[in-house]
Amino acid sequence: MARDFRSYMARRLLYTLITIFLILTFNFLLFRVMPGDPFRIMVPKGADDLTREHYMDHYGLDEPLIVQYFIYLGQTLTGHLGVSISKFPGSDVESILGPYLDNTLILAGLGTVLSIFVGVFLGRETAWRRGKMADRIGSAFFLVFYCMPTFLFALVLLMLFAHYIPEWPIRGSYGDEYFDLDLPGKLWDRTIHTVLPLFALVIETIATFSIITRSSLIDVLTEEYMVTAVAKGLRGRQVLRGHAMPNAMLPVVTVVAMNVGWIVSGSIMIEIIFSYRGLGVLTYEAVMAQDYPLVQAIFMLETIAVLIANFLADLMLFRLDPRLKV
Repeated sequence: MARDFRSYMARRLLYTLITIFLILTFNFLLFRVMPGDPFRIMVPKGADDLTREHYMDHYGLDEPLIVQYFIYLGQTLTGHLGVSISKFPGSDVESILGPYLDNTLILAGLGTVLSIFVGVFLGRETAWRRGKMADRIGSAFFLVFYCMPTFLFALVLLMLFAHYIPEWPIRGSYGDEYFDLDLPGKLWDRTIHTVLPLFALVIETIATFSIITRSSLIDVLTEEYMVTAVAKGLRGRQVLRGHAMPNAMLPVVTVVAMNVGWIVSGSIMIEIIFSYRGLGVLTYEAVMAQDYPLVQAIFMLETIAVLIANFLADLMLFRLDPRLKV
């Protein structure tokens, strides 16, 4: 019996909501069993017990664990993600995340979109020219950058530009005079500061999408229905676009969903190497500062982004793969 799209979507949505609830619960418990005492950072040295009790009461940590849990759920569902205790003491977490999230979306978001289009295109062309010189060169390029650690290529890129083009900015998401510039100046300043980390991020991701697309498409091109399509009189490119690519995209959609979900987290190594002020750098600094509310909010944001991306991927796969409708 064929499954209805609405019932399938409702079921997947229910599973996603249950998973989000479990993630919120795990996120709450994780930072209460981790080693370390945030009060060593918050409470001044030599403070008496009364001061410690004041902080406990202020942050609600003197309540039973179950009460803390329901307070946490209520605040999270109303958009209050807590208060920073060490990295930005006293600041609301949601106000801290905004500028860092904007930088990450510019870098990782643009990088992921470019990687998807360029990677799928290159994977398609190398698979279509399987065994030829273009395929050999392309496959070698993909394997080299797929196996190369991201931080290594980023470091090489940084050193080359620092040595040969010293006037090119190699750190930060924008310059010191960014807020004094007009709109075109801000766009240009953003662009030249984003080029290097974007290039370092895109190269490896392109290799990933290219390898998966090429492998999937080669498998599809050997199927019998491809021979049938040619026997019907369809030309090569018509077979590729109309029959091969839609079926080859099934595993690619899954990988695309994972990468889109991880846009929010950015790339920690690249952001640290280029001192790019995104969520990756913020995560590292918050962990080192033992800022539990901030780290808790970042982890929650990242995991929910991955879940939403996977939910959308499931809906796309239902449309693309007729086997899921049976």
